[in-house]
Amino acid sequence: MVRYITYLLKSALFWIILFAFYRLAFIVFNLPYAADTTTFTLMKSFWVGLRLDLSITGYILFLTGFISLVSVLIFRKYYINLLLWVNGFFMLVFSALLMGNINLYSYWGRPLDAEGLSFLKTPWVIFESISWGEALLFAILFAGLTWFAIYLYKKLIKNERESIPRFSIARAALSFLLILFINAVLIIPIRGGIGIAPLNTGAAYFSSSNYANHAALNPLWNLSYSFKRIDATSHHYKFMDDTEALSIFNETKKSSSQLTPQLLKTNRPNIVVILLESFSSQVVGCLGGKAVTPNLDSIAAHGILFNNIYAASDRSDKGLVATLAGYQVMPAYSIIQYPTRAQHLTFLPKTLKSAGYNQLSFLYGGDIGFKGMNSFVTMAGFEEVITMDDFPASTRGEKWGTHDEYTFERLFEEMQQDANSNIPFFHFFFTLSSHEPFDVPMDKVIDDPYLNSIYYTDQCLGNFYKKLKASEMWDNTLVIMLADHGTAGPLKATSQMRERYQIPMAWFGGALNVSDTTITTIGSQKDLAATLLSQLEIPTSGFMFSKDIMANSSYEYAFFTYHDAYGLVTPHSYHVYDNNAQKYIVYEGEVSKTDSLFGRAYLQTLSANHLSLINRQ
Repeated sequence: MVRYITYLLKSALFWIILFAFYRLAFIVFNLPYAADTTTFTLMKSFWVGLRLDLSITGYILFLTGFISLVSVLIFRKYYINLLLWVNGFFMLVFSALLMGNINLYSYWGRPLDAEGLSFLKTPWVIFESISWGEALLFAILFAGLTWFAIYLYKKLIKNERESIPRFSIARAALSFLLILFINAVLIIPIRGGIGIAPLNTGAAYFSSSNYANHAALNPLWNLSYSFKRIDATSHHYKFMDDTEALSIFNETKKSSSQLTPQLLKTNRPNIVVILLESFSSQVVGCLGGKAVTPNLDSIAAHGILFNNIYAASDRSDKGLVATLAGYQVMPAYSIIQYPTRAQHLTFLPKTLKSAGYNQLSFLYGGDIGFKGMNSFVTMAGFEEVITMDDFPASTRGEKWGTHDEYTFERLFEEMQQDANSNIPFFHFFFTLSSHEPFDVPMDKVIDDPYLNSIYYTDQCLGNFYKKLKASEMWDNTLVIMLADHGTAGPLKATSQMRERYQIPMAWFGGALNVSDTTITTIGSQKDLAATLLSQLEIPTSGFMFSKDIMANSSYEYAFFTYHDAYGLVTPHSYHVYDNNAQKYIVYEGEVSKTDSLFGRAYLQTLSANHLSLINRQ
């Protein structure tokens, strides 16, 4: 029995060291996200993270103990070799997840969770987003590190693997009771202590540096905890009475008595919306970012620039929901993946069609089946859907889809074809080339692949603008361009940073009544629906979560979500509330009681609305 206890202690030490090694690898590999985080703070993350490491280790040892109990009951002895195989399996799976967390963070700026793991349902998307060299390096490192971990583990428990004589019944009974007692004690590290409240992700948030907090957060623990809360579709976020939450939400929708500025010459122009893939404000010169978008900057300067717009969330599928339905996605899931619920939303294209628009088309150079886009686009009311399958193979990149220069050309052709009709048209174009792996058909201008792809799409945008302005369509056309979401970008912005969500929105075209104008009002991409429809003098009552940016609202804000958290931007404050940690993890500026109360009321009202969609199925 002494040998078994020694084995458990050595096994626990091994796992704690393994987690510490991957924490160090995470810190080193993703160091660009560290910003001004001090070395001391990063080192402290090892101590803070130990509590979560011990919890995962406790689960592993608990399973080990359960297997040993069965072994003692049946064979009256425990089998160390069997336990070695079990731990070897865990090393294989856990190494893949821990390495995946390191790599995923470099793209997303957030730890591995159930939503991130959901991409395994579409593995081709993962491989299309990374280079073959990166995939090969990952495979080599995974194989090497896993083999080395198993080798060290076997060395560590070498003495305990020696054959053990069969126990007598009395000794077997004693072993059974002792193992049972050890398993009972393991509940303490698993729960994170002897307190009433069990361990949650808030235990990792010890610093104002979220990078250090993410380093402390054990990815395996975070993943399992997010799966525990995976049934988000039926979860209701409740901070107060629902009636009170709705009242607070509605109070902020009131506008002043001032007349809304009229931005358009006509209330029925031809409309084109260009959704720019991953165009963060960090790479848009006119928003203070890196100067890699000279054409967008010039176009915005001659039209209307909305310079304080934020994405509703952090992924393309969520950006589509916000833009096409003026709807805020929930923190833990995207409604686009649930067609029976999404069908009850009010859609911008359908609303325009009922107001007299025709020739509604959706153009995307990629796989329309990704994340349920096909069903969502169909429900939105588009009469024609153009995808990568409608372009020659020669126009495609090595992995992701058709290059932007060809889809921009197709957009212009579709507009020319529909311009001959007296009925106004609505075209929605979603660009592609600035998506990972940033494969663009031009000589490299900028070394950074992401910045280079932005520069390429900006060139395509500039060419489109020149052709449109020289055509007869210009005078009666409104073009709105905005991004689907932000990115980590040059600042390596994490999910908690407002820079991760700020995006460009600009209006241009001969249908504009004003030019050389900058709108500084804070807004969201989901506000496009109400803002546009108000300018067209079309009712907006069906767009509950979309507000008219031009309406001089009494409360100026932008609300966004990411996995089980929300953020609120106001003119004087910014805060992020994590529902798992059950506390504010970012608190900047003068966050008033009104701001704090409104953020929670907004999420609760949104949650109640989502549940109502479920009940309408």
